[in-house]
Amino acid sequence: MKLVLCAVLCFTLNAFAIKVHQPVAMLATASILPATQPTLPAINFSSVGTVSSIQMTGTANWVYGSDQQTGLVILQAYASGQSRMELQLTAGSRIETQNPFSDSQRQCTWAGFDGAVHNSAPHHCWIDTVWFLPQITMQVGGGAADDAASFFTSADGKTIRFHHERHPSDVADAPTAQLLAHLSAVDLDVDAATGLPASLAFAAHPDKDAGTDLSVEIRYSAYRTTSGVTVPTHIQKFVNHSLVLDLQISNVQLQLAAPATGSPASTIQ
Repeated sequence: MKLVLCAVLCFTLNAFAIKVHQPVAMLATASILPATQPTLPAINFSSVGTVSSIQMTGTANWVYGSDQQTGLVILQAYASGQSRMELQLTAGSRIETQNPFSDSQRQCTWAGFDGAVHNSAPHHCWIDTVWFLPQITMQVGGGAADDAASFFTSADGKTIRFHHERHPSDVADAPTAQLLAHLSAVDLDVDAATGLPASLAFAAHPDKDAGTDLSVEIRYSAYRTTSGVTVPTHIQKFVNHSLVLDLQISNVQLQLAAPATGSPASTIQ
């Protein structure tokens, strides 16, 4: 299958000063991966099989510059990479969405307090996981078909770092492939003793500049197990080392993937 080209953008990358004619929507089909993929250590997530989706609700503290608001949060994460976050804050609701990895076009949206829905710049839509619950796409049966993964253990043996990035097929050229790998790259640090994710790091970018990186770190703590699935109930998001979102989760609903026999998926609260 070939690339679906909906527009052409030119980006100047920090890593190499050349212009890349960037296809902003691509088919996530066959992978361009090493012949032998590494066997990854287990992440402590589900003891009851593949989780197809999770909804988490709780309270939120949102900071945007000098503006700080509190309210409720609804998080929805899918093994397919699809996600939705709704913040119900004092000034109104803010909603962010991401479509599944399997869709032919990468698309993510945001809606502000006025309710108007906006398409995010295409380079925001390539991150290779769901930022508030990355383990759902890193479980067996989850994630992008073109995901390339690796890991290493820290010198003291206390932390395992998982690196994930996407290698789509039918990429126009090597610079484009390198750009997409960079835009999608995430590093997940997992506690080697417990198998629980501690933090996720990736780069965000200005709307009109895919080559400038803004550091994003997500921290996870206060884990709770619900019906065999372990999730963090405290999630913090930092951008350029400043806290912008602090979430406390109080309720978890999950849906397990249907077994191979064709039985319906089961929903657990």
